[in-house]
Amino acid sequence: MSRNTVLQLIAAVITIAILIVLHKGLDWFFNLMGVGFAMGFICGGLAVFLVWYLADREENSRAAGGIPSAEEQRTRHSIDL
Repeated sequence: MSRNTVLQLIAAVITIAILIVLHKGLDWFFNLMGVGFAMGFICGGLAVFLVWYLADREENSRAAGGIPSAEEQRTRHSIDL
């Protein structure tokens, strides 16, 4: 097996282990809270909305200004010539 294949397998095993621990931990937490499915659904929806909001905000901040791309710079330089 190549080095990349071994690294990918290790990364997959670590990812699965993290997901199992997260699943067990969240299951324990929600059972402790006694709220069950509804709370999980609300928390999941909130997490998805939060990720969507943060990604959208980051995209808008890039579009609003900052460093222009290399293609824009070339276009501006050719217009100046």
